[in-house]
Amino acid sequence: MTWNYRIIRKYFEKTDTISFQIHEVYYDDKDQIEGWTQSSVGPSGETILELREDIEHFMETMQKPILQEKYDEGREILVEVHEPK
Repeated sequence: MTWNYRIIRKYFEKTDTISFQIHEVYYDDKDQIEGWTQSSVGPSGETILELREDIEHFMETMQKPILQEKYDEGREILVEVHEPK
């Protein structure tokens, strides 16, 4: 299993608002999304160098398609959305 950071677009029906958050997304052996963190994540590191590297990984998410949670046959999945960057 592999993982990376991805931007997930979230829609909040109660407030009719949209938020973009970074999550860890996990992939199976066929590079298909298998799961993701329920809560967004922030950069961290045990040293300033590790923090800098983590922030660089966060910045790499801007080059990847944005994802959005969607229900498909009663199961929550992530799909790509086309948002201007």
